[in-house]
Amino acid sequence: MLPLDAPLLLVDDDVVMQRSMEKILSDAGYTNLHIADNGKVALDMIKAAMAADQVYKIIFLDWNMPEMDGLAFLKICRGELALKNVAIIMVTAFTDQKSLILALGSGATTYMTKPVSAESILRKVEQIGNWIDT
Repeated sequence: MLPLDAPLLLVDDDVVMQRSMEKILSDAGYTNLHIADNGKVALDMIKAAMAADQVYKIIFLDWNMPEMDGLAFLKICRGELALKNVAIIMVTAFTDQKSLILALGSGATTYMTKPVSAESILRKVEQIGNWIDT
């Protein structure tokens, strides 16, 4: 099970999605959610966390963002040895099979389509938490 104080990162430029995810996770007891509004900001946050000997356990990643989109961010993360095992959940409005295959092929741990429910997010977090523990 994922500890409630595990560091989590949400990378999404949509303020409504940011607030929604923050509420879902905080209502479930998670206390350590960080938010970036694009991939560039998220990479800076990841580097700062790693410099402090911390690693995000789960990254929730939107695809379509300014500055650096989710797919470019995902490819950079999977190219870094220290980030190879970080769970990355692609959370996007893209519902087509081609996007799903591209995201998973680029290294996403799993894929969810928007809109997401609290139950679906928490189920994914629980599944990943169990995977991390094994």
